[in-house]
Amino acid sequence: MFKFAQSLFSVGALVLLLSGCATINKVEGLEAVRVEQVVPVARYSDARQRPRLGIAFGGGGVRGFVHLGVLRALDEAGIRADTVTGTSAGSIAASLYASGMTYREMETVVRSVSELDLADLVIYQQGVIKGRALAEWINEATGHRRIRELPIALGIAVTDLTNGRALLVVDGDVGGAVQASSSVPGAFVPVQSNGTILVDGGVLSLVPVRFARAMGADVVLAIDIYCGNHVPLRGTAFDNVMKTFRLQGCLLNREEAAAADFLIRPKFEPASATSFKQREEAIMAGYEEMQAILPELKRRLGR
Repeated sequence: MFKFAQSLFSVGALVLLLSGCATINKVEGLEAVRVEQVVPVARYSDARQRPRLGIAFGGGGVRGFVHLGVLRALDEAGIRADTVTGTSAGSIAASLYASGMTYREMETVVRSVSELDLADLVIYQQGVIKGRALAEWINEATGHRRIRELPIALGIAVTDLTNGRALLVVDGDVGGAVQASSSVPGAFVPVQSNGTILVDGGVLSLVPVRFARAMGADVVLAIDIYCGNHVPLRGTAFDNVMKTFRLQGCLLNREEAAAADFLIRPKFEPASATSFKQREEAIMAGYEEMQAILPELKRRLGR
């Protein structure tokens, strides 16, 4: 019994030691504003006066590979967005797209990373994933530029937990903004910036349609990768809790998603919430769903 207690004490001491070593996530210089403070920054990709297209990439974890399929279909159709917004997993797609990459370059970058590459585990009272690995990967992929230095206008949705409001990051470190937008409460260590605590943008803006509109988009294409499927309950307490949170989040964001000119909800639901094994299936789901609405989208854009 003494040896067991001694071992338990040693484990506890190790946990406390590692907890103390885990640094707080501080990302200074993120310019995050309320929707009414957003200044329209959408840019024309050519000299013609045509409707400006904005894409709102929604959050949803590993379902984010769906976004790549949507972009593949748009690339084949020769359609480029003037502005993009993203939440959580959608902020990854939005930032890569805004960096000016071609579709093939984006595909190469996304396929080259694994779930283990992005899981920088820590033992800390505020979360078990630090999130800096994700930020560093994004910064490397986007050329270590600030948001306003990217060729396509970008806004990243975050939740200001300190003041209880949805904000859009319109300038600052791209990787830090994506890290904040992807910081699922309880799993990721939150981001501290300018005296506020920032967490997953999906808490209050799962599909950032209103932010895309505020940035100057005339036509908004919204990609909801989270609320289109209703999966059966497995009967466990954890599953019941997660299903409840999902239901609440989708109901909260239903009105905003519906405000888009085009709303697509690809039929994809992963078997695992943490594995990338079904990325090909997710990409194809996004591609097929986007193909179905391309004729009407082209008509709205005058093409």
